[in-house]
Amino acid sequence: MEIQQSPLYMQYIETLGWSWDRMDGAYIIYRHFPLMGGLAKMQRPRTLPHPSRFIRFLKQHKITRIAVEPDLSVDQKKFSAWYSRVGREISRNTDPFIPTKTIRVSLSGSEEDIFHRMSSAKRRAVRRALKNGIVIRESSDIDDLIRIKNKSAGLLGFITTHGIKHLWPIMAPDHTSIVLAYAPGGLGRPSRGNLVGGILLLFFDGIAYYWIAGATKKGKKLFAPTLLVWEAFRISRRRKCRWFDFVGVVDERLPDKYSAWKGFTKFKEGFGGKEVYYPIYSRDHTRR
Repeated sequence: MEIQQSPLYMQYIETLGWSWDRMDGAYIIYRHFPLMGGLAKMQRPRTLPHPSRFIRFLKQHKITRIAVEPDLSVDQKKFSAWYSRVGREISRNTDPFIPTKTIRVSLSGSEEDIFHRMSSAKRRAVRRALKNGIVIRESSDIDDLIRIKNKSAGLLGFITTHGIKHLWPIMAPDHTSIVLAYAPGGLGRPSRGNLVGGILLLFFDGIAYYWIAGATKKGKKLFAPTLLVWEAFRISRRRKCRWFDFVGVVDERLPDKYSAWKGFTKFKEGFGGKEVYYPIYSRDHTRR
């Protein structure tokens, strides 16, 4: 099961103003927007509600649009038929809300095995970060993570961390970790003054999710982002995770959708993972 179909995630979306219900094993989240009507989403469900019951539910809650982004385990033909039937009653949203492609790294084998599955450039970057004196620490301070992400994202960085303060108390400590990178400086001890990068990891059902990440220009110059990911692999293994999910990369099937992701897609591609494609559903046809 992916994290979007977990009780913890339902608690989180409630704090953001969404409502939710569960039908035939699948979580449905919904919300009403001024002038737009009601929107309902099912993200990564493994099962599908009975179409008649689902349609009644949507109409009861005055839902005018739906977005369903199924798990890979859902049969494609059955889903297409189900979605077509529901779509005759309720307008279907055609733009994905969550990434349609990701990269997953297997955490099986030894640390040495995982390290050598990384590209030679990434292995060199880890060594250079260590030579540059980058220090990695786990933290429980969500404010430090938000601060470094906002700084790395520029003027509108606060948009990228919207909701994180709501997420943290729900997931912590059992389902999350903050991993921070510090450059040499000050008295030689890690401090906010020399914080140069960070990652927020989420853990659920044997998968570690690379949920939020950021680094300063100085951190990138010192190769802190690569060392952060390597240490995130090690932490995820200690948390008994089998997979590390990079939570979205450029999907060549949607060339106009993810063009701004080219830089960090290239960064993620060097860590020895495999590409995972989710189905893309439009009004008239299904694409893989």
